Amino acid sequence: MIDVGGDIDLLLAELTEVFARAYLANARSIQTTVVFIHGVTSVAALGNIIPVLSDAMTRSALRYAWQSACGLYACFGSESAVASEIEPRDWDEDQLIDRAIINGDEHVIKFTEACLRRNTIRPSPAYFAAVDSALAVMPRR
Repeated sequence: MIDVGGDIDLLLAELTEVFARAYLANARSIQTTVVFIHGVTSVAALGNIIPVLSDAMTRSALRYAWQSACGLYACFGSESAVASEIEPRDWDEDQLIDRAIINGDEHVIKFTEACLRRNTIRPSPAYFAAVDSALAVMPRR
């Protein structure tokens, strides 16, 4: 269980970053890349619907999103739960967007959008690093 008390936007930002870091620590193949992309995008998607949910429903949804992403880690994770040391990337947002569009994979495109959107709300080097990693792993369509 996770404590879903406190500021909802802060909690959503923290959960999204945690799972971006889980992505970085665990996504190594096409399969695990897709799995851990969903860990991030499912949590980030809550940011789109929170404005129309009640407070109780939002907190319940955040708890379930946490459990769902933890379930992905339990099934596909490795010994490292999250990446703590992240090398800065030299890409800017426009370059990552262009690379995602050129790649063409729907997972990469939605992952890029989710990471960049969350980064504008609460910046973290994990988002740029995660997108860069996904672009390196996923084959171009």
